[in-house]
Amino acid sequence: MNGQPVVTETEPFVAVMRGSILCVRWRQGATIDDAMAAAFIERAAQISPNSSPPMLVELNGMVTLTRGALLRLATNPNVGAMASVGPSVVDYILSQFFTQVYDPPYPTRHFTNTSDARAWLLNHSRSA
Repeated sequence: MNGQPVVTETEPFVAVMRGSILCVRWRQGATIDDAMAAAFIERAAQISPNSSPPMLVELNGMVTLTRGALLRLATNPNVGAMASVGPSVVDYILSQFFTQVYDPPYPTRHFTNTSDARAWLLNHSRSA
């Protein structure tokens, strides 16, 4: 494999620290509900309890997020910035909807590849 964490059918996401960046990969074609968002927030707090790392989120063909999930993700994660990654128009629309409607308190930006997203997060964390 290409060094990316593997998400199994039994878990909705994988979250790991890679250097100073919290990397999240959602299951292929996932529909994220409130419970999944809460589990992610809890896992992120376990991984990085004493800091607010920048977060790279691979949407991985995500289908949708519930209103409750979007609200939780906009108000609860302890992150410094979020880069969402996904090559499709749906990925872009989900990212823009999240940012414009839920107005998270941290900077967000959408990318079509992880290299550009990482560079933005690293530059953002240095300037913060």
